[in-house]
Amino acid sequence: MKKQIIKEFVTVKKVRYLPRDPPPEPPPPKRHVLVVGIVTLDMITVVDDHPKPGMVQRTEEGTWRRGGRASNVCDVLRRLGTECQFLGRLSSARAFESIVLSFQSMGIDISSCPFSPHQPAHQSINIVRGRGTRTTLEYSNRHHELSYQQFLGAVDYRNYSWIHFEARNAKETLKMIHAVRDYTERAGGPKIVISVDVNNLRPLNLSLANNVDYVFVRRQLRNDYAFMNGHETVWAVREKMRKYRTRWETEQIKKSPYHETNEPKIKNDDDSDENSDDDCLVKGPNEAVILYNNYLEGASCLLPDDTYFKVGKHPVQKVVDNVGENDTFTGAVIYALQVANMSLRDAMEYATRAVCLKISQDSFDGLRCMPKDLIGCYYA
Repeated sequence: MKKQIIKEFVTVKKVRYLPRDPPPEPPPPKRHVLVVGIVTLDMITVVDDHPKPGMVQRTEEGTWRRGGRASNVCDVLRRLGTECQFLGRLSSARAFESIVLSFQSMGIDISSCPFSPHQPAHQSINIVRGRGTRTTLEYSNRHHELSYQQFLGAVDYRNYSWIHFEARNAKETLKMIHAVRDYTERAGGPKIVISVDVNNLRPLNLSLANNVDYVFVRRQLRNDYAFMNGHETVWAVREKMRKYRTRWETEQIKKSPYHETNEPKIKNDDDSDENSDDDCLVKGPNEAVILYNNYLEGASCLLPDDTYFKVGKHPVQKVVDNVGENDTFTGAVIYALQVANMSLRDAMEYATRAVCLKISQDSFDGLRCMPKDLIGCYYA
């Protein structure tokens, strides 16, 4: 048989144009603010004087609306034009559908919120006309608080640039904060700023404050602990945080099997610390910025390096509604730092002006007229 010789010919095709480059990757989703807490149904009544036991008093001024610390912060952020998401338990009872509709009408994202068949938390608020004082009676229990497992199943950390926690159910909240910090360390991308608002100095709340970037101190804390002013309040919170952290670090050393027996003595909160040495207050790498606001005296700030500064108060002609005063300050500071890219001092100045505008009007609707930057506040 004749051998068949197969010749392979390589042809080169002339290409007049090069192929197009592949389309660029879509930009990452815009990150927004997540607020974790509870929502309440607030029944607000305006009276001339605090009612006495057994007294029947009639008033012609009152309203009801969606409330709660975390819910109010979301309202402030939305009225300032910031995208935000609320995460907390909602009631599936048909009688309280108005709460869900209120979130939706404001454009607040509640798509990740778990629903509960229980009735929602509610507050009865009595405001004394002209005094700026109020009495609050709140109903809430564990059925209204978000659990750690529900938090893990609801959040996508890539979507958030700031997560604000309400200091409620501190054990579960501490697990949530640790989960956020662990993700930030593993991912290595843009940092997620964590903040918390506290209304007491219980040990678990101090543990929350030692693991976040910003601590918002409520005026209720100053009244309960009889601090004289904002300067004393922020310094007292700092000292309590450091003492708690020092105690925790000492207890961790005692648990080590290789630790010697001559460990330092642990001081209790009841012990006097007037003559204590400042060397026992060990500074950690994650000390938070402590913020306190009171429209009667202005806002106070204590930085991690113990630098203190204050922003002066602004005059308020008439106090109409001071419900949500602290929440307005919190939301305005988050907006100014995260969206408007202001410095911390300018953010506090902007937030104090927002508080004065809020308490001089009813509810949070007046914040729609708030300028979007600090320069606009001087010309408003």
